[in-house]
Amino acid sequence: MNGRITIATAFALAAFVFAEGVSAQGDVENGDFGKLGYEFQRSLNDHTRFFTSSSYEDLLSSEALTATRRKASLEAGVAWSAKSWLRLEAGIGNYYSSRLVAQDLYEVRLWQSATFDWPEIDALARWVVHHRFRLEERFLHASGWDTALRGRYRLSLAVPVNRYTIEPGAFYMPMSAEWFWNPGERDSELFTNSKSLKAGLGLQVSKDWAAEVTYTWQESRGSINSAFSRDDNVIEFKVKSTIRIRDYLKSR
Repeated sequence: MNGRITIATAFALAAFVFAEGVSAQGDVENGDFGKLGYEFQRSLNDHTRFFTSSSYEDLLSSEALTATRRKASLEAGVAWSAKSWLRLEAGIGNYYSSRLVAQDLYEVRLWQSATFDWPEIDALARWVVHHRFRLEERFLHASGWDTALRGRYRLSLAVPVNRYTIEPGAFYMPMSAEWFWNPGERDSELFTNSKSLKAGLGLQVSKDWAAEVTYTWQESRGSINSAFSRDDNVIEFKVKSTIRIRDYLKSR
């Protein structure tokens, strides 16, 4: 048990040190955000599940005196387990962003993704490492409509702390790293991300409910023509609920 906690803590500290090291480079405009999220999943049968999520994010502080920024999102989709280690997903999302120094942005996004579970390490509390590849078709509206294509890769895992697996009464540490890229560099969103790191602590309250608090460092930009030099810090509180989802380690 102590070994698992030590390894998980080391992973989180390494991610934090890396983020702080990047933040110290150059003259950047930092932003601190608070975020509330809700996620729901329901198993439709042995191989298919439905999921939906919503979030609201607001700027808490910034180096820019004129800055303000809010984001709201609503997503839904379906996941199909093609293999025990492979899930295919498709979904749609609506996103609204407001910023004092730029026009409000509304986005409709379609996406397709594949998640590979590898490895499953039985000796380390049956950790499951997720590799998610996602392709997004984005339809954005500010002064007019624009389109963009984006790819994403996310490496993530959830580490049980006081139990062998994530089950009712278990504390766990969700951790992830994600990279974004835009084919052809065509992305009309001003404040899009290029990479992010996340770590936190969660509690599986009951069979159907969980809650977690996470810290995310993300690198973004302040305008379409500027470099990705913004370092944002996001503190998120998320509530998660499920119906008939038995394996929390392999949740979305």
